[in-house]
Amino acid sequence: MEIFPLKTENSKNNREILLAKIQQLKDQIADLERENRILKAKPFHEISGPTVKVPHEVKPLFDQAEELVKRYFKGLKTDPARGTIEISGQRYLLIRASALSFDFLKTFQDLYADRGNQEALRIGRNFLFDIAHVIGMQDAKSFIQKMNVTDPIQKLSAGPVHFAFSGWALVNILPESNPTPDENYFLKYSHPYSFEAASWIESMQKMDSPACIMSCGYSSGWCEESFGIPLTAVETECRAKGDEECLFIMAPPNKINNYLKKENKLSNGIHMLKKYEVPSFFQRKKVEEELRHAKQRAEESEKVKTEFLANMSHEIRTPLNAIIGYVDIILREKVSPEHREYLEIVQESGKVLQAIISDILDLSKIEADQLLIESVPFSLKDILKNVSSACNAIIKQRNQDIQLDLDLDSAQDIDFIKGDPTRLRQVLFNLLSNAIKFTKKGKIQFGYKKTLKNELTFFVKDTGIGISAEKHQQIFKIFGQADASTTRKYGGSGLGLAITKKLVELMGGKIWLKSVPKQGSSFYFNIQYKSAKKPKTVPKAQTPKEVHQNNHFNILIVEDNKVNQQLIKKILQKEGYQVSCKENGQDAVDEIARNDHIDLVLMDIQMPVMDGLEATEQIRKLEKKQGKKIIPIIALTASAMKRDKEKCIKAGCDYYLTKPVIYDQLLKALEKFL
Repeated sequence: MEIFPLKTENSKNNREILLAKIQQLKDQIADLERENRILKAKPFHEISGPTVKVPHEVKPLFDQAEELVKRYFKGLKTDPARGTIEISGQRYLLIRASALSFDFLKTFQDLYADRGNQEALRIGRNFLFDIAHVIGMQDAKSFIQKMNVTDPIQKLSAGPVHFAFSGWALVNILPESNPTPDENYFLKYSHPYSFEAASWIESMQKMDSPACIMSCGYSSGWCEESFGIPLTAVETECRAKGDEECLFIMAPPNKINNYLKKENKLSNGIHMLKKYEVPSFFQRKKVEEELRHAKQRAEESEKVKTEFLANMSHEIRTPLNAIIGYVDIILREKVSPEHREYLEIVQESGKVLQAIISDILDLSKIEADQLLIESVPFSLKDILKNVSSACNAIIKQRNQDIQLDLDLDSAQDIDFIKGDPTRLRQVLFNLLSNAIKFTKKGKIQFGYKKTLKNELTFFVKDTGIGISAEKHQQIFKIFGQADASTTRKYGGSGLGLAITKKLVELMGGKIWLKSVPKQGSSFYFNIQYKSAKKPKTVPKAQTPKEVHQNNHFNILIVEDNKVNQQLIKKILQKEGYQVSCKENGQDAVDEIARNDHIDLVLMDIQMPVMDGLEATEQIRKLEKKQGKKIIPIIALTASAMKRDKEKCIKAGCDYYLTKPVIYDQLLKALEKFL
């Protein structure tokens, strides 16, 4: 049996064909190997001449840079299947040149057509410059790291060569250039083959201004990264607008305008002042810095204002504390009707002044973000009834012919909720006080109703003077009133509604009104709420008779102001307390160190020798060290900012009262601890 077929003429022909094909493949492999050797011997670029033109004296430096850049671009790898073009391990993209110049700017002109052609171009130019500037910086950084270049001059000289190799443009550096790594940096150069200018020329459209924006951004970005100083570039002449060449100037941003002025040339004997467009990249940086400094100045100003208000509050509240306090004491005694009338006028005036101070401080706390909104259970109906009683007292005192109606029928099923009862009461009282002030006679109605899930809307309606439509927003502004004569005729600081609006917003709601002049006004505001359960027991307040059984409690008053010291002492003695006084924090610490019979301390905060905060800290340390009983300490201060309360609690105080100290408020505070 034959293993191989018999040789025939046909098989001989097949063998010759096969051998010929093999030889053809060998020749092709040899050609590929030869081409591969050529590629490895030089970069992928076909170089027809020098990649950069420079003055003769610096040519050796740029020749070295060209060899360095050639080595960088030698490592070319392409794989279209994977969509990769790599040079020295860095991935590149092929992008149609006109897409980055002509097409891009035309798109911006269409997008911003409503702003006019020049403004649209300005926006597009700045956008392109910013992008190119960042790309230039990052390309320089990548190249410098890859090629391990450390000398700034070598970094800079590699830039123009890199521009040419990466397709930006051949660079012609002019002799007047002075590229030193300092404030005197100056580079004047041209791009004979700028892709941006070419894009506009090929489109058969002429520019009114230079077109090589990305070239400016990229080159200034590379040079900035190389020398570590801010640089910008401006094209002074451009082939896209009909000039003979594309000419550029590069310099630090604060020097560029001086160089541009020198570029203005004489034409036909007339001094023609050219308008150059400096990229706004650095202008925006400058604006950002100015905004940052302005913000810092505003914050410092806000701090000064807050400190001023706090100090003024302290200075005004201290004497006001004595005025209101002593009047309150006298009114509790038997006095003639005539004297009582005088005293009540003094008391009412003091409360008006106190309300103005509180308004100013509230506004300051809101602006300084120091006012917190509580979330505690409370009865809505109790709040409205309390506000109604207070307002009825005002109406009665002023002898006004006003009927005040509290409508609770609209929300019978809603009473106990979680929120801030103090601030809600303040908002309602502000709105009702305004209604009373601007309603000579007639009717005021207020109440609340459920409008949405977890939302309540409150209303205050009056039949007063009303407000014209164009003044509706004005009245909610600080010191804003519907008319300048309003303050003269009706009084008020113009702060009430501004604070009311801010408080409503802090509670998650909004406020609005409906009003017709001479017919009345209706104010509405809403708040978000959560339902709460009615407390099982409500603590019973002590009666005056029970309070007078306090003669076995010893209270230490620490207060440097003699008038306030005596006022508080008289209030406490009238209620049966044993009282002793000290005028500074050091004396208070010494007294507690030797006396085990003090049951509570009323501690002023601002005092000489040792202030109340330090004294409180020393007392707490003393109690811990000697194993003494913990004495309740109530801070008394004329400062009313949020941070003041926080400082008191942090120092070890148990409670905090703001001056002027109200008789009943002081007694209620004592009841908490005795």
